[in-house]
Amino acid sequence: MTGISTVAGASMADAATQDNARSDHDLIERLDSLERESPLTQYWQILWRRRLFILLAVLAGLLIAGYISGSTIRLYRATTTLQISREAEQIVNVKGTEPASRAVNAEFYPTQYGLLKSKSLADAVVKKLRLDRNQDFLYGYQDAGESGARVALNREAATKRAVSILRANLTVTPTRNSSLVDVSFNAPNPALAKDVADALSEAFIATNLSRRFESSAYARKFLERELEATRAKLEESEQLLVGYADAQKIINFEGSGVSGENGSRPAGQSLLENELAAVNAALVSARAERIDAQSKFDQLKRSGGQDAREALSDPVTNQLKGQKAQLENEYARLSTTFKPDYPSMVTLRNQIAGLDRQLKGQTRSINNALSVDYQAAMQRERQLAAQVDQLKSQMLDTRRRSIQYNIYKRDADTNRTLYDGLLQRYKEIGIAGGVGTNNVAVVDDASMPTSPFTPRTSLNLGLGLLAGLLLGGALAFLVEQLDESIIAPHDLEKKLGVPLLGAIPKTASDIQARSQLDDPKSDVTEAYRSVQASLQFTTNHGVPRSVLLTSAKASEGKSTSSLALARNLAIKDRKVLLIDGDMRNPSVHKFLGVQNNRGFSDLLAGEMDLDKLVREGPVPGLLVMTAGPLPPNPAELLAVGGHLQAILTRLNATFDHVIIDGPPVMGLADSPLMASHVEGTIFVIAAIETRAKMARIALRRLADVRARIVGAILTKFAAKQVGYEYGYDYNYGRDKQSSIASWFRK
Repeated sequence: MTGISTVAGASMADAATQDNARSDHDLIERLDSLERESPLTQYWQILWRRRLFILLAVLAGLLIAGYISGSTIRLYRATTTLQISREAEQIVNVKGTEPASRAVNAEFYPTQYGLLKSKSLADAVVKKLRLDRNQDFLYGYQDAGESGARVALNREAATKRAVSILRANLTVTPTRNSSLVDVSFNAPNPALAKDVADALSEAFIATNLSRRFESSAYARKFLERELEATRAKLEESEQLLVGYADAQKIINFEGSGVSGENGSRPAGQSLLENELAAVNAALVSARAERIDAQSKFDQLKRSGGQDAREALSDPVTNQLKGQKAQLENEYARLSTTFKPDYPSMVTLRNQIAGLDRQLKGQTRSINNALSVDYQAAMQRERQLAAQVDQLKSQMLDTRRRSIQYNIYKRDADTNRTLYDGLLQRYKEIGIAGGVGTNNVAVVDDASMPTSPFTPRTSLNLGLGLLAGLLLGGALAFLVEQLDESIIAPHDLEKKLGVPLLGAIPKTASDIQARSQLDDPKSDVTEAYRSVQASLQFTTNHGVPRSVLLTSAKASEGKSTSSLALARNLAIKDRKVLLIDGDMRNPSVHKFLGVQNNRGFSDLLAGEMDLDKLVREGPVPGLLVMTAGPLPPNPAELLAVGGHLQAILTRLNATFDHVIIDGPPVMGLADSPLMASHVEGTIFVIAAIETRAKMARIALRRLADVRARIVGAILTKFAAKQVGYEYGYDYNYGRDKQSSIASWFRK
């Protein structure tokens, strides 16, 4: 039962061990998958490592900026502000020569700015201020080296030079979203800068007015020529019209001269047209009269002359009818008393018969008058109709003859209309050109500058500093990309793919590094303890029994690392043998200050007595075997079949650990031969000094001989120098307040 419990406990322990190992492996994978440093940290480290490039670039930028500021001529800037309106003030309501749409075009303001920079305006200012004779203006822009070279120039060359200088130092700056524009000029003299700026604004206004006047003057000359030509055409067309009318006997009454709705004059009428119109009107009236007379006459015929309207309305007839009615009434009254032959009755009958005779006579007179009127109206109508027909014939003949007349007349009217329009436009342009409207006004005159505009020393220095920083940063990143050296611990793992055992701080010299090994609290000692701690996990039994330390090239800290590892192992009550395996350039005996008259080469040559070959080391438990006499070809000694393996087996049986300080890998076969027989190989690489490509080649040679590379040691690592915060402080936790206070006192 007890045996079963023991086995079960062992199984559970093994399972727990496997679980712990699996958990540790997962943790390592997770840590490896994490980003070790942020990009900003990496960038800062790159800039810190390459700070020398940045400092040199900044210094160069400041020197260049200082030189430019010192060698640049001092120029003063004067500025005048103008207002350029799109439309000039309208003083009179007349149209000028420029179209109204031009002022609202997008090209308006760029055109004005171009005119301010034009050569003609600069030439006008040069002539006004006589800048072509001003020596300060012509040669004041030259630097000190050229100031003495004042060659004689003729008038044309001096003017050309002055115009070029003025345009080169003129600046036109429009104010955004406004009609304001700043006109600035730089000059070596403050007064000269102000004078030129003011003269530029005045000349621009004058040329603007002159340009408008010249435009209207050109239009007036053009209109004068057109008016003269149109006047000649008008006279010629009128002469043709009058001559043709006289030849064809065409007489027209001209219109009143009042323009119609469309601006044209009413056409004149001929005498024939007027006569035809009058006769036709009379015919219409006569026809109406005839129709009325005919109507009366027809009624008279139908009524037999008794009921004619004229008879009914005639006063004489109505009076006679009244008298007859009275007599008939009297006769009827008396007939009741007297007999018909009674004298009074006879008298009344005779009076009534007389009235009847008078009524018939009056009716005949009215009927005769109506007949006469009807005949007269009919005759007048016939006469007027005949006259109208005659006039129509004459009118048609006249119209046939008036075709050419109308052609001449339209030509004359067209020329007259064109002449009147040109004359009106000529008067308007004359008024518009004489007014002299201007759309440019001076808002602020130029003031006298009190300080130079250029050079701006502070700005130049700032730009030089900025340019130096940018250039230095670019150089730093460029060099960083081109640099294949191993810089930091994580850089080693990334570029070489070898586990890092530890990073050894950089010291001033190898002697100082070895002296720090004697101090158990030094950074170097603590770093090698960290390496030893890492070696504990490279094999199942801890630190490998036999270890070879090698590197890609010489002077990378192999010997110091070998000595440090051997010391640390010996201090832990281990029996350690340190062998100087570099039989080409041995150094262990130099470190320890002993003779190199016997050693590893003797052992390889067949010497079997170890007591004759080893010496006591600097600490108890550490024995040292120097390289011994230098053989002609160390590789031949190492390559003797099975001999090196037998030696290592014997040494492993005698010592707990065998540390071999091997030669470099590149160019030699010694280290690969020894690496193939030891239990573990440690690759030593110096920070910054060794290229990653060389280290990879060396590791490939070791891998080709199936060497078991347990890890790498990064030596000469200056953490703060390259921008990393790696460090070893054995005084952690001691007297922090005093340390901080002392730091502030520095």
